[in-house]
Amino acid sequence: MREDWRVSHDLEDALAIRKAVEALGFDIYEPLAAYPEAVYTRAELQAILSHELVGRSYEPPIKARAKLAKQDVAAALGYPVPSSLKRTKPRLPGQDLDVYVQQSDNLQIWNDEVSPTRRYAVLRVDGESRVTSVRVVEGTELARFDSTGTLTSKYQARRRPGRSGSTLVSDSDTPELIAELAPVRACDGTEMGAMLPTDSPTYRRVLKIAELHALLLGMVGCELPYSPSERLRGELLHRLACETLGLAAYADTGQFPDIACQALEVKLQTKGTIDLGLISPASEEPALTLSPRLRHCDVRYVVAYAVHDGDVLRIEHVVTSPGKSFFDEFKQFGGMVQNRKLQLRLPSGFFEAE
Repeated sequence: MREDWRVSHDLEDALAIRKAVEALGFDIYEPLAAYPEAVYTRAELQAILSHELVGRSYEPPIKARAKLAKQDVAAALGYPVPSSLKRTKPRLPGQDLDVYVQQSDNLQIWNDEVSPTRRYAVLRVDGESRVTSVRVVEGTELARFDSTGTLTSKYQARRRPGRSGSTLVSDSDTPELIAELAPVRACDGTEMGAMLPTDSPTYRRVLKIAELHALLLGMVGCELPYSPSERLRGELLHRLACETLGLAAYADTGQFPDIACQALEVKLQTKGTIDLGLISPASEEPALTLSPRLRHCDVRYVVAYAVHDGDVLRIEHVVTSPGKSFFDEFKQFGGMVQNRKLQLRLPSGFFEAE
């Protein structure tokens, strides 16, 4: 019931955005940075494209099918249908969106980078070329499906010399996050207990960063079962952070940030180097998963340092920081290298996940 309500709410918001797009009269190639009211979030894209495209038929050949799908996506989002498609990257730049039609689970991205912030609409078609489901994800999630190890795009950092212990890097959120979400000193247990980590952040239901840090200090001293899998260790910390904040349950869609309802990204460290993934904490690109008016540098980060002691990981201290201030506490190093030809194996259940 809760999931049905959320999908219905996303569709309602998406239909309102489509009216704004239609009123502007721009084509799909026009940047909308100055019109955040006309930019869809990832969830809104998924809701409206599922509503409009499921049941459509796209017959081969593949090239013609791809063109028709992109034209239908443009129309579904409120844009005039382009008679021909420009060879832009992404193909629908007005919403930072690429479109793929998939009958198999082998998603091929050729002659282009996987952009961490770009949205990718993947349309599943059956043996009769009919769309059965739509999934919209960001590049950060697609990168998780690279089993070849060729996608090496990542930012890395290390804590600056002389820094140690639990620290709140900045006791204030960014002005942009404050203006958008009006973070509060406290949410009562009922409010926090009604939130899922995958929920979108809501005005005056997001904690101030100082209050977040105070709660997250409760993880210090906690022990997690040790696993040789870095991904599983990260999931265990994610679960602990959800529990420590008093959220309704653990949930994870693979989207950035980990705990969307509090605009919070969670990192577990057992060594000096921090792998930050595809997105720099200092990036001023829009964090469209959260809001067209928020940037990645407005997201809050918590880095939990743990020691490996036998069969457990014991958390010794936590560092909390707005993305904008992250490199005040940590020193960035390494470059950004991106593979230009990828074949990604979509996992079982990809089109059912959310």
